Amino acid sequence: MLAAAISASFFCGQGLFAQDEKKRDRALRILAVGQEPPWREVIQGGRRVQVAPPLGSLPPGRLQLSSDDGVELGEAIAVKLNQISSVMAVTPGAVPLRGVGEGGLDSKAWCNLKFPNVSAGLAILWRDPAKGKWTDGCKGLFLRDDVGSSGFPAGRVRIVNVSKFALGLQLGAEKGLLKPGTSIIRAGKSGVFDKVPIELSVKDKSGRWVKVLSQQINQRSEHRTHVVLYTNDGEAPSRPVGAVVLRETARTPAVRKAR
Repeated sequence: MLAAAISASFFCGQGLFAQDEKKRDRALRILAVGQEPPWREVIQGGRRVQVAPPLGSLPPGRLQLSSDDGVELGEAIAVKLNQISSVMAVTPGAVPLRGVGEGGLDSKAWCNLKFPNVSAGLAILWRDPAKGKWTDGCKGLFLRDDVGSSGFPAGRVRIVNVSKFALGLQLGAEKGLLKPGTSIIRAGKSGVFDKVPIELSVKDKSGRWVKVLSQQINQRSEHRTHVVLYTNDGEAPSRPVGAVVLRETARTPAVRKAR
């Protein structure tokens, strides 16, 4: 049976404490996960033109840290579905995030993250299933992003289940069940993963296990790999769970020092 580690969740709601402009030395990255909206095109003037996705089918394209009273702090970061963002400089405590649209900074905070007293963190966000739209806020899970022994070191794979389903997991010879809202970290042989098979499955309505991810993990000792499973809650999903697999060089994200 897998020894699943429960990660700290965070609160997305009204503001708690304002950020301090002078002490923002902690690194926050954001990974918004979910099903991509369908690609649609129309013919206009003899040319194919992409139709804008429905409102709420994507998270805000840019997020800005702000104080409780709406004062911008630092620079906005770009948010793309199923990709890890660049670093946002924050302080421990509540992190009020506002969307940045064509009219500028939104008047209301889109989400407030609760950042603990760590050097670097990764916030995994997904659409609130009770509301169904990114415009109505989100759910989230906070994970340490540093390479320390209690964080996410090099030579490791971290598997996170933010779907609403319990998932059957096979990683190499290991088998077990990964419950919703949990994560596990596994080390490779001397930090290396060489064609290590990973399979994740979900039970269908008839009780049969259906694969949602089946591939191999290949990773050098200086790398680390994020595997995130999320509920496919978009239009006409082909399977109930989707997966994001992202490999990167293992280093603790850091706030850029002012020149």
